[in-house]
Amino acid sequence: MPALNVEFSEDEMARLRARAAVAGRSLKQHVHDVTVEEADRLAFVEGAVAEASRVLPGVQARFPEGQR
Repeated sequence: MPALNVEFSEDEMARLRARAAVAGRSLKQHVHDVTVEEADRLAFVEGAVAEASRVLPGVQARFPEGQR
């Protein structure tokens, strides 16, 4: 399975450990989950922006300025 070695400052590591403890997960699982969730969130936002860009011209054409 692919792996990634990431370096953190002592303060960053302490914050990650604290968040993992609050979430009830191991540090490794917490960092994995947060990383994957952020990648998925960014992909969703990029898709939403693309879809909005696709439909916006039609909305602007159907609803004149002042009615949007």
